Amino acid sequence: MSATTTAANQSLLEMIAADEQTLLRTGQAARELLARHADLPLKGARLRFDSEIRLNPHTADGVRAWAERLGAETTTDTSDPGYGPVFRHTAAEVTIDGTLVRVWHCHILDDAEAAAWRENRGRS
Repeated sequence: MSATTTAANQSLLEMIAADEQTLLRTGQAARELLARHADLPLKGARLRFDSEIRLNPHTADGVRAWAERLGAETTTDTSDPGYGPVFRHTAAEVTIDGTLVRVWHCHILDDAEAAAWRENRGRS
């Protein structure tokens, strides 16, 4: 093996090691976050590369509870792809010690909710 190939392989291994360390730190942050806020509703938690934790409560109210606890703002967006169901996404994001925490919930509007939303296009 040439010195160039060895150096390239070493560089790739260093990249993998760096990714492993980032994911390890993200996992540790997620465990600490869940332990600290064990009383808040949650049905799922996922780690993403690039220092991101995604938390999925059962309801939009769960997102709002997490957002309040974490000091984040909640956003709600309703989207209609023009066919099929209408989706209401509720989310909050905050960065804690360099780790992005994204709390989200997706609600599929029932037929009556969707019809009312389409009629008003989200206007109150």
